[in-house]
Amino acid sequence: MNYATISFLCFLLMTGIVYFIVPKKLQWLVLLIASLLFYILSCGIMAMFLPAAAAVVYAAGLLLSREDDRLTLRLKEAADMTAMTAAGNGDDVPIRSDNKAAKKALKKQTERKKKKIVAVSVALLILMILSTKYCNFFGSAANSAAGLLGFGKLLPTFHIIMPLGISYYTLMGISYITDVYRKSIPAERNPLRLLLFLCYFPHITEGPFERYGQLGPQLKEAHSISYDRIKSGGIRLLWGIFKKLVIADRAGLIVSTIFPHHSDYSGGALAIAAILYTLQIYAEFSGCMDIVCGTSQMLGINMPENFRQPFFSRSISEFWRRWHITLGQWLKDYIFYPVSLSRHFRAINEKARKHISSRHLLTLIPSAYALFFVWFCNGLWHGAGIKFIIYVLYYYVLMMLGQALKPLSDKCLSSLGVSRDSKPYHIFEVLRTCAAVCFGMIIFRSESLSQAASIFSRLFLHPGLSRTVGELSAIKGIDGWDYMILFLSVLLLLAVSMAKERGIELRSSLSRKILPIRWTAYMLLIFSIVILGAYGGDFVNTTFIYGEF
Repeated sequence: MNYATISFLCFLLMTGIVYFIVPKKLQWLVLLIASLLFYILSCGIMAMFLPAAAAVVYAAGLLLSREDDRLTLRLKEAADMTAMTAAGNGDDVPIRSDNKAAKKALKKQTERKKKKIVAVSVALLILMILSTKYCNFFGSAANSAAGLLGFGKLLPTFHIIMPLGISYYTLMGISYITDVYRKSIPAERNPLRLLLFLCYFPHITEGPFERYGQLGPQLKEAHSISYDRIKSGGIRLLWGIFKKLVIADRAGLIVSTIFPHHSDYSGGALAIAAILYTLQIYAEFSGCMDIVCGTSQMLGINMPENFRQPFFSRSISEFWRRWHITLGQWLKDYIFYPVSLSRHFRAINEKARKHISSRHLLTLIPSAYALFFVWFCNGLWHGAGIKFIIYVLYYYVLMMLGQALKPLSDKCLSSLGVSRDSKPYHIFEVLRTCAAVCFGMIIFRSESLSQAASIFSRLFLHPGLSRTVGELSAIKGIDGWDYMILFLSVLLLLAVSMAKERGIELRSSLSRKILPIRWTAYMLLIFSIVILGAYGGDFVNTTFIYGEF
């Protein structure tokens, strides 16, 4: 079920009515039933993977909790025995050294058992993704390797429909298991509440990634109906639909026409298509997050922000701190930190200290080692294909080069008398980052690396700027009116983003205006979606791009 459709709005309305009518202690059950219904209607038989994943996550949490409880009980028994021995001797004697050693051994034994539980449960969750999302990818890699060795095709190609949201709920399940293992949160005893955490319908398709420690308590709480909350959440929901239907889908028709037939277009048209695809994916993904957060706000649940004006970033690293924020935080907590604490990382750190005297390199090399795993996993998460790995490694290389060359760039800027804090240099850095992102999006949008290479070559070898306007105007289904709507909508998006970048909360500011101004703005937003939305004719109300990941 697409978020930007009448059917979803009707579904949300019916869910909201029942949600606020039933006794507050049953509200979470209404959300669970609605979420399961939403999921089943969206992916049919493939919904079977969800309860399987929930069962693994729930069982792992209980087993980890049981091991912790057993350890606490046995340590208490050992302490009681020590106290009884001391009382029998009439002395206030300390715990004997052999008793300390026994406790230490007991803790190590429990830790080993817990690590096995985590390893098995995480492996089962990863196996679910491998058997669906990555099955043909690894099968193709195995067949290619076999071909190089002179063997025939070893594995067949399967026609598998990927379960909706599997990359999201499996990773949230892994975060839950890890947090229970780390004792950051207690294990959930009610399997249905844990299932709700995994399948909560606003975030099941595209996130954001949420932790059980933040979302779980909110799903349990009672929520009263609030006009201000519904109004504020509703405005954000409508703004998300505007970004999807008016901007993303209109830009998408141009992009989907040019990219598959890139050899027929000039470099100028391809450059415009790359910029429009970057705009499309941002408007669509951030628009989806607006719908998710707005929907949840109306229900009394706060979701984490996933975007923070990424196109105002001054570097690639800053861009990725502002783009898909919750995925970056997940990779940091569950990939970067474990790698940083591993024995391999410590060994590399020690070798670097022995052989390298430069303080800058001593910081850079260990960081580059740990970040490589983060970015490689980021590429695998985005899709089953080598192009996704190349796509994220492109950003990884840019980030590492930026850090490695920073002392040299500082020296060059100093010799030229250019201040990093100056406005012109700030604008230059923002434009440079946007250009680098648009180049990366060519890899992301292309069907293959060879297509991406062909597009790059045409950008520079066949610019054909004089033909660009004619090529764009000849695209079927798009006319001057559509380009004007797209241009004005992007200006509006830019104005809203600039206000947010300056810390201005537009919904709050609007709510303080007099009633005629408020409702004029609301009606303009609604009628803009109805009248200017890209549907009908050659336009197709496509599903959200990130829902495929």
